[in-house]
Amino acid sequence: MNNNDRIEKIASVLLSLIGIVSVIDTFLFQFLSIGEQQNNLSLAYCASFILLSTQFPDILKKKYVVIPLYIMILQMLYSFSLRFF
Repeated sequence: MNNNDRIEKIASVLLSLIGIVSVIDTFLFQFLSIGEQQNNLSLAYCASFILLSTQFPDILKKKYVVIPLYIMILQMLYSFSLRFF
């Protein structure tokens, strides 16, 4: 295993953990009115997702990295529908 593969593996695990924490935090804030929404965490997740997916294209093939992103998009659409409709 070379150094680039190790970095990709560590980055994908960290990206997955940050995504899961962000999804749980947003769920608690939107549906249960617990805590505060961490906008900086969501912004950091999105920026790191874009940067890491350009650096490591194979990271998009890992389900545990992409599923939190899809859940975030669904939460965003739900939030927009509550606000505008």
